[in-house]
Amino acid sequence: MAEAEKVDIPEERQKEILAIEAKLASNHFEVLGVSAGATSEQVRDAFHALSRKFHPDRFHGKQLGSFKGRIDAIFRRLIEANSILTDPAKRQAYLDANPFVRAAIRAATGTTAAHQPVAAKTAEEESRDAERRARLSRHPYLAKVTAVQDHLGKAKAHIAKGEFSHAFTMLNLANQIDPQNVEVKTLLADVRKKAEHLRSDTDYKRGLTALEEGNEDLAIGAFKAAVNASASNHLAAFKAAQLLEKNGGDVKEISIFAQKAVDASPMTVEYRVLLARMLELSGMKALAKKHFEEALRLGPDHPDVKKHVKKRWPF
Repeated sequence: MAEAEKVDIPEERQKEILAIEAKLASNHFEVLGVSAGATSEQVRDAFHALSRKFHPDRFHGKQLGSFKGRIDAIFRRLIEANSILTDPAKRQAYLDANPFVRAAIRAATGTTAAHQPVAAKTAEEESRDAERRARLSRHPYLAKVTAVQDHLGKAKAHIAKGEFSHAFTMLNLANQIDPQNVEVKTLLADVRKKAEHLRSDTDYKRGLTALEEGNEDLAIGAFKAAVNASASNHLAAFKAAQLLEKNGGDVKEISIFAQKAVDASPMTVEYRVLLARMLELSGMKALAKKHFEEALRLGPDHPDVKKHVKKRWPF
């Protein structure tokens, strides 16, 4: 039996943390432990009660181990659920997007969530809420969470528009604030790849335009930039290798780009043949033969195979 983790948290509180962590993927009402369709005031009361238990400041200076991440995730989730369910517009949008939650409210209350009355706040409640918001806004932890969510929201808006470089900037800012945020890290990696591919595609098209205009030097530079932006751009790597060979470029450099083309698209015969020829010129005959053989296997009737392979290597 695995030894229990040694942390400065009472066993009962550990159980509470694990129990609420298990509910983080549930709907907002369940996360806060209130009944489906709970009023804004009930939601606020539940949020404040849970915040007093799970606010990260309550565990400051303690040995938390894996529970630190759990507590942070719980507090962020509580803030999210409270902010949505106590704001009429956000609450309505949430229910519209989650019909199963609306159905649960209807079953629990016998009313339609879309027409569920939201009690007007008294002047005293409004004043108390304003004071709470002001106090929370000054709290460093909440400010951190709010900033991350703000950058994350802007990043998602940019992603939806295909503006990956702007999205990358927003996500990078969010990651600097909270390096442990899994959603930010995942999106950042995805957006980085998309931004690289977009930049590579732009450079590749710039190279094709330069070729059409007869500027081969500019084309070579653009194709090289495309490969540097994304190693998976085999078309750019092949074009760079072809143009370098045509213009009497260094065999070693040509081989590098030909190899990149083969690495990105190993089943393309033309790439294999070009790489094999460059390796042969470099004196690496055994490796050249290997690629010639593979080209022959992939496309025995391919024009490049007939032109460059069969006359060299009578296999």
